Amino acid sequence: MRLDKILANQGFGSRKDVKKLIKKGKVQVDGKAIKDSSFHCEPKESEIVVNGQVLDYRDYVYIIMNKPKGVISATEDHVETCVTDLLDEFYQPFSLFPVGRLDKDTVGLLLLTNDGGISS
Repeated sequence: MRLDKILANQGFGSRKDVKKLIKKGKVQVDGKAIKDSSFHCEPKESEIVVNGQVLDYRDYVYIIMNKPKGVISATEDHVETCVTDLLDEFYQPFSLFPVGRLDKDTVGLLLLTNDGGISS
């Protein structure tokens, strides 16, 4: 898989942003600085380091949450608290979204994922 695609899929920015990051020498694969965004590697087999931090590559993330009352089942809202606002910072790069919906005042089990195929 192309390095720029791996990093973009893991939330490091758009492909254009990621290419700039790679070109600046901020990405290492198996201890070697890579400056070619089209470099191919296997993210599950190689150690990828971005800005000194080891990439924890995951194809898909699934989280089960007990949605509290007063929180909406959405990914973004400028007024209300969303279920994604309750997640730890660790999960922010994965662009998780809720599968299904619960009303704002409903408490219950909710699945969050980045697996677009699960909802179809």
